[in-house]
Amino acid sequence: MLRAAFQRASKKERSEGQTLVLFALSSVLIIGMVAVVIDVAWFWTNEQAMQKAADAGALAGAVYLPGNVSGAYTAALAEAKKNGYINGQNGVTVTPQQDAQNRRQLNVTIRGPVQAYFAQVFCAIASCTHSINETVTAKAEFTLPVPMGSPQNYYGVGTYVYNQINTTTTTNNGNTGWKDATANPSGAWTSTSNAYTWNNSSYATTTSTTTQLQLGTFGLSVPSGAAIDGIQVRLGGKISTSSSNCTFKVELSYNGGSSWVPSGGVSTASLTTTNTILATLGSSSSTSTWSGHSWVYGDFSNSNLRMRVTYVKGAGCSATTVSLDGAEVQVNYHTTTTTTTTTQTTGSVTSPTGGSLTSQGFWGAVIAKGGSRENGDQFSPYNDNSSISGHTSTNPDYTDQGYDYTVILPGGSGQVKLYDATFCETGSNGSGGNMGAGDHWIGGSPNGVTTVYQLWNENNTPYDTSDDTLVATSGSTFANEIQADYSGVMGTPAHSGLTDCSTNPYHNAWYTLATGLSAGRYRVNVNTSSSNNNSTNAENMFSLWVTSTGTPQVYGEGKMAAYNNLVAGNQLFYLAQIGAENAGKTMEISLFDPGDVSGNAYLRIESPDGNSYNYATFSWSADNGTSGTNVTQIQTASSGGSFFNDRLITIDVALPSTYGSVGLTPPGETQAGWWKIEYQVSGGNDTTTWQVGIRGSPVHLIVP
Repeated sequence: MLRAAFQRASKKERSEGQTLVLFALSSVLIIGMVAVVIDVAWFWTNEQAMQKAADAGALAGAVYLPGNVSGAYTAALAEAKKNGYINGQNGVTVTPQQDAQNRRQLNVTIRGPVQAYFAQVFCAIASCTHSINETVTAKAEFTLPVPMGSPQNYYGVGTYVYNQINTTTTTNNGNTGWKDATANPSGAWTSTSNAYTWNNSSYATTTSTTTQLQLGTFGLSVPSGAAIDGIQVRLGGKISTSSSNCTFKVELSYNGGSSWVPSGGVSTASLTTTNTILATLGSSSSTSTWSGHSWVYGDFSNSNLRMRVTYVKGAGCSATTVSLDGAEVQVNYHTTTTTTTTTQTTGSVTSPTGGSLTSQGFWGAVIAKGGSRENGDQFSPYNDNSSISGHTSTNPDYTDQGYDYTVILPGGSGQVKLYDATFCETGSNGSGGNMGAGDHWIGGSPNGVTTVYQLWNENNTPYDTSDDTLVATSGSTFANEIQADYSGVMGTPAHSGLTDCSTNPYHNAWYTLATGLSAGRYRVNVNTSSSNNNSTNAENMFSLWVTSTGTPQVYGEGKMAAYNNLVAGNQLFYLAQIGAENAGKTMEISLFDPGDVSGNAYLRIESPDGNSYNYATFSWSADNGTSGTNVTQIQTASSGGSFFNDRLITIDVALPSTYGSVGLTPPGETQAGWWKIEYQVSGGNDTTTWQVGIRGSPVHLIVP
């Protein structure tokens, strides 16, 4: 009994010992499995943190490409450090690298150990590593800004309206005809009135050589303003006894007898005993016979013109009596009639090298700092209209940076010129806009407008302005301008008494901002936000033109303000260039204050997809609460007013996956991918701020 009990006890103890061993072994396995699960989660968490650091580094550095590679690497390393991964510390390596195939792509690789924690308990029993080396790579591509407004080497050449002033000059020749004297102001001859009728054998006579007969009131009708071509005088008469060297001396007065010309008079031929029509004195085409005075039309009035006749006995003249049968005057003249007609017409801007620049439908525009955002410039004016629902008196979008325009010069000998860079108020075109480039005061009293144009070399880093180099500036050339064009060619300005800028060398003419430029990428900055613009509410319009070897370009960058001098009908403007590489993405268009015109107005967007322009389907929303889905047009105004005054419209255009597969160059276009905006209006003018981009640009990660 005792043995049996002992045996049973031994078996029980052995069973319990085995269970303990099995439990101990199982615990180690379970702990190891738990450690593995926890550490896998830990590894995954750290891998995600490492990936985020790589992504951040790639995004931060890509904006410096393609030009500033070292800057890209520095930015990438700094961003990785912010996220806890420092190159060269704790076994971590951070390697940024510009992609060999795409110079705008930055690849960032981070490699480093991830420590195990719970698994170290298991690794104390089993042979395993205490950490795992992890490697992640991120790729980010820098996308250049979407070109806007122009596929040409000029930007912002709009509808040019001016007055064609035509002057027609007509010359009419005439004469007064022969006119007899009808009065005897002075000089007592016998029967003086007999000299009033020409060649009728009735005579005025005298025997005196000292008595001078004055005749007047000829009744000559010389038109006011006429130019005098010639003066003729003719006399008829005889002497009593045949003799020689008996003559008449004739003088003319132009001021009622106070003065006489010519000095010494003009003598007739010798008189005979037979009544003779003497040779005409003077000429129909000259006044030189009656020299000593510059004859004008007023000299021939009845109160001014007189003729003085004197009997002259030369050597051998023995006649006692001289008889005057008549005295006449004839004046030859011409009148010039100038007719001026003014016709409003639409012309074109001539390029600096000659030839016409085809209108792009709009002018480059900028409103002064003292203006209001509701006039269409979203960013430059400091003020806004607080009477509009949800708005205050201060522009929430105000920036003092102005507008930038990209200049691409593929070769040397580059130039940048500006058309109508000066501010010069022009008159109304009668359709709600202004003539010429459209410079105008918007409101308030005219105050000085200062516009500054600067050219910067981007040094091939478009989104990093810190390394940009100033190449040229207009400085104070266009500072504090209070001007208007009073020539009549640009209509009638609304303000008088300003400086007349009609002869300003840069009004409706080209100003050279820079020449001799080397190949590269530049930007023109246009800004009016200087201290003396705080109370100026005016809009300055301009154009840009560039040239170099190769095919240069200039276009809006990021954002642009455009002024449209619209005429009735459909107006087309270049919107933006969207390449085939954007297939499947979404184009986002922002239009501020669009179609703010009188009458009905509609906005449509034309796509070049398939090598043919067609209306695009899009969805839109405005910050006044209105929207539309899958539409092809937006009505922007009606006879009751505009719908989007001081409002922002955002338009989304979904690009199909096949976008560009057939082609993007409609007939007549020289570059692929240019979209257009179409306005259908009844006239007026409109300033609109445009922004166009591809969703995800300018920098985005490349996902494998």
